[in-house]
Amino acid sequence: LDREIQEEHNLILTAFDGGNPQKSGTVKITVTVLDANDNSPVFSQPIYRVSLSENIPKDSLVVTVSATDQDKGSNGEVTYSFSQSTRNEAMDLFSIDSDTGKIQLKGFFDFEKSKQYEIDVEAIDSGGLINTSKVLVEIVDVNDNAPVISVISFSNPMPEDS
Repeated sequence: LDREIQEEHNLILTAFDGGNPQKSGTVKITVTVLDANDNSPVFSQPIYRVSLSENIPKDSLVVTVSATDQDKGSNGEVTYSFSQSTRNEAMDLFSIDSDTGKIQLKGFFDFEKSKQYEIDVEAIDSGGLINTSKVLVEIVDVNDNAPVISVISFSNPMPEDS
């Protein structure tokens, strides 16, 4: 039996006695299959790709990851987190809402420091089954550095009629 394929099975049981005349009784039996935590969460995408300007404001939404679980009730509830394999610099810069999968910026980008971030996200159900997805964030450079002109001052007298 597999609840994800068929949740209910309807049976009809008929019993006959051995008498003469033969008599019978019929009863309808409904078998409801209870859910077992036999499905892992599944992300809508194996890789999420996002391009963001380096001057995007703090607390901006970066991306929303989404995973579903075919199990029912608490077995199908999914929570999100960053995987342990996510680098500290990314964990310091991004936050994830464990209920919604919304990833937000909690700091500021600097293209000159890093042009891309890779975030490993986990979806876990209440029974401990896990699946992972990757978020690749590409930073787009903006012209935020003023040019520097180095002039060496020197003095050279010139005659008036030259």
